[in-house]
Amino acid sequence: MKHELRNQTGATLLVALIFLVMMTMFAVTAINMSTVNLRIVGNTQISKALDAAAQAAIEQAISSMSQFSLTPTSLIVGDVTVQPPVCIESRVATGYSAVVTNIIPEDNTWEVIATAADPDSGATSTLHQGVQIRMLAGNCPVPE
Repeated sequence: MKHELRNQTGATLLVALIFLVMMTMFAVTAINMSTVNLRIVGNTQISKALDAAAQAAIEQAISSMSQFSLTPTSLIVGDVTVQPPVCIESRVATGYSAVVTNIIPEDNTWEVIATAADPDSGATSTLHQGVQIRMLAGNCPVPE
């Protein structure tokens, strides 16, 4: 019986250690993948929140007719900056029956740009939105 004990070289211990190292590597890989996925979800959540904030600021800006004048100003809502609207197209309105002498209504197309910034992550989101408004002639300085 003593002879059989001497022939054992510890193969079971070696195999067990190899399996333990492999299981540890799988666990570390799984933890790293979950951390990366958590970062991706966090970044997506920040991006969606910035888009929503920029959209809300644009809606606030376009609800005020003072933004659509010959001298519009920037609007700051929280961490969102809405640039002055830019008139990109002006057409004489069709089908308008209340035309007063020398005052013809126009369908003006404006571009409104809002940039939202997250001070914690440094992420930014810029939204562009077009708005068409029927206005009296001469309120839309179309850039050349």
